[in-house]
This record gives sequence, C-alpha cells and structure tokens, in this order.
Amino acid sequence: MKKLKLMLYAPGLVIFDPLTLTNYLEKNNIFENDLLKFFSENEKMGREVISKGCIIPIYEIPELDDYYRLIINPEKENIAIPKENLIFTSIPYPLQVTSGNVIISDISAIIDWDKDYYLNYENLKDESYDNCDSVQLSKNNYSVKITGYCGNNLKSNTEFGYIFHFRTTQILPHFDFTKSIDEYNFVVDPENRRT
Repeated sequence: MKKLKLMLYAPGLVIFDPLTLTNYLEKNNIFENDLLKFFSENEKMGREVISKGCIIPIYEIPELDDYYRLIINPEKENIAIPKENLIFTSIPYPLQVTSGNVIISDISAIIDWDKDYYLNYENLKDESYDNCDSVQLSKNNYSVKITGYCGNNLKSNTEFGYIFHFRTTQILPHFDFTKSIDEYNFVVDPENRRT
C-alpha cells in the first residue's frame, strides 16, 4: 500500500501509464495538447482510450486549499478506514500498464499534455509540483475500482480522498458506458459533496 497527497489545480484526477497513453496517441495520429477537449469532442475515441485502459479520468472534483489523500491498494491489502466513512465504490475501470510507471495527477496532465515530461517523470519527480505523483506497478492489465472516503461530516480538519484498488486481470475489464463519465459523482470533501 502506498499513500499519496495531491493538490488539485484543475477539477479532476487522471491515472495513466505514460507509455500506454503515448502508444495509443501515436498509433491514432493524435497530436493534440488538450487531450481532454479532444476526447470530449471525439466521443468514440474518448470511449476507446478508456476501454483500452490508456487512461482513467475522474472528474468533476473541486479544487481546494487542501490535499486529497490517495491510497494505492494493491491486491489483498486491508485498508484501515471505517465502513461508515466510505462514500462510494466505482465500477471497475480498465488500466493497461506497459512501462511499470503509473502517473496520478490532477486533470491538467491531459489538458496540457507533454509526453516527454510524463515518459521521463521518474527522473523529474523531485522537481514536480504537488499535483502529480507516480507509483510503480508490474506490467499487466488491471481492473481498478475507486472508493471515495471522508473522515467525518465536519467541515474542518477532515481527511478525505480516494482508495484505488488495483487487481491484475488476464484481459481488461469491460467499462460500462451506459452512464457518461460526467454523470459520476466523485466528490468526497464535506463542503462540496452532493448526496
């Protein structure tokens, strides 16, 4: 298990292996810098980039003057968060890890895409902002469930964030697009959470 803290400077999170995403972009001749806009305007490719495990977008999440806590949970580890503090668990997202390096960033990573930066992130990590981090995972296909949690309902001194449950799979899980990504409620902080 690994614990991270991220500050959001853009309203969402994104998880990706930079090599997997770069390979997809190059294979499809996509040279845009604003990938979020591109995939929103090209819905078929937007669905494909998610279903092929190249990217996990998580938005809208408010930018705050506080850190989001992220817990990276590999298979079979127990998390010491009381059940009453858990808000939701998502359906499984597919993620393909080809480089062994997984980036977790605010969504600005795909609004202002810089493939060289993310492909070399491990060498630049110490100089990066607090809106991005990385974890090492074995090269494999993963089913990733996201659990949102909030420590209590008070509006001060509350720990809140996300648990990312990574489970290796032979094939990538099917992502259900009957609900748009925009329709999911990923908000966990007590001031902005919709019930």
